[in-house]
Amino acid sequence: MNSFKLLFLKKHVSWVFIFVLPLATLSCSGEPEHETRAPATEISVAHAEYVGSEKCKACHWREHDSWKHTLHSKMVQRADDTTVIADFERNNALIVTVTGEAPKLAGTEAATRMHKKGDKYYVTTTGPDWESHDYEITNVIGINMRQNYVTKFPNGALHVLPVEWDATTGKWLDFYGLETNYPGDGNYWSDSARIWQFKCGSCHVTGMKTGYDPDKDAFSTTWVDMGIGCEACHGPGSNHIKAAKEIFDKEKETIVNPAKLPWRLRAMVCGQCHNWGWSTAEISPTRDGFPKRYAYPYGYLPGKSLNLYYVKNPTDDRKHHQQYNEWQASSHSGAGIMCTSCHGVHEEGAHKSPNKSQTRMTGNLLCTKCHKTIRQRAAHRIHTFGSCVACHMPQTVGHERSHNFQFISPEKSLLAGGVDKQPNSCSGCHYHKETPLKNLVEFLDAAKKADMPKPYFVHGSQNEEKDEEEDEGR
Repeated sequence: MNSFKLLFLKKHVSWVFIFVLPLATLSCSGEPEHETRAPATEISVAHAEYVGSEKCKACHWREHDSWKHTLHSKMVQRADDTTVIADFERNNALIVTVTGEAPKLAGTEAATRMHKKGDKYYVTTTGPDWESHDYEITNVIGINMRQNYVTKFPNGALHVLPVEWDATTGKWLDFYGLETNYPGDGNYWSDSARIWQFKCGSCHVTGMKTGYDPDKDAFSTTWVDMGIGCEACHGPGSNHIKAAKEIFDKEKETIVNPAKLPWRLRAMVCGQCHNWGWSTAEISPTRDGFPKRYAYPYGYLPGKSLNLYYVKNPTDDRKHHQQYNEWQASSHSGAGIMCTSCHGVHEEGAHKSPNKSQTRMTGNLLCTKCHKTIRQRAAHRIHTFGSCVACHMPQTVGHERSHNFQFISPEKSLLAGGVDKQPNSCSGCHYHKETPLKNLVEFLDAAKKADMPKPYFVHGSQNEEKDEEEDEGR
């Protein structure tokens, strides 16, 4: 057989196989048989494990890059020359007067000193035994307005040291140290009730496992990311990676996208940390001195109802990160305006310059995008040069701004006994900082009356007011 015939035969035999193969699926009766398939692999967001943000980067590199520019990614960092922002060389001492309630040293001066040895940072301060010790800083918390410092005890317990650096003023502040507490009072920085793994941990790192062994009274704590990583908001990602790389199906069903959640559940993703309260779960295993509950929603995962894991704690001494609690009571919450309506997560960084609060727009532009006014009236008329945030989001708790979005009248400060007991929207302005509260109340009343129809009467008629004045004169 010549080569031409052989080529022709091979070509046509291949076509025969193409058409014959489908016939193999027919039964003897000529009816097609049902195809038998392996059962679909069951996979979901349930029972997933944390894998770390670096694993997310493989596919979502744009989102990962923009996240790296946010403050979330820098919530906790290792202590080194690029992360420590405080002065450990010149302005490196804090001297306080010991609280009068202390059984020792009450009323005396106590010093805490910060210093550096080689490439390591230390804080020399009073420990649980009332003696002074050098404590090595393992991690720093925060890099924007204030910074705190973590040390590791021999049993693995992590504690936040009793000094805090205020980057705004360039000063050291007492942080649960001898100025307000003392060893053994239950709230001193080194007491068991202030162990970082119970008080703060899960809101500062991602995928934390406490790893407490009651027999050894020791911690072997682990986490997958320092700071607020991808999985803090999207949930554990092991099943998502498996679905994308092995099953080639159900990628969307195996991860939480907060943008696709109902609006209240979406806000709860932020509320898991921007909240004050206690977990519904009790700490277990436990021992004497441990707090009863975690200070974060233990067991919560994005997409679930935060109410089942967290209860409000109005007696929290610092009311730290209170934004979610205040937002719940605000008109924004009632209207369905969520955290992500104003704040971005991935937009900043590679595409935009990140700002301090990670807002989608800066200054009044963010507010006036929705709150458009035609006439400037009352207090707005005399504050055309002012800021929406300054009046409607005044600083009320430490360095954090109110998220009730309501103007706080100086009258409330007057009734409370001073600005230190109740901050208000007026006294925070440099122009009004030293103005007596009574004067501020009168200014506001005058501004409101200036826009009212004249004559104006709050109660009754003009004649009735004259009668009252005559009665007082008698």
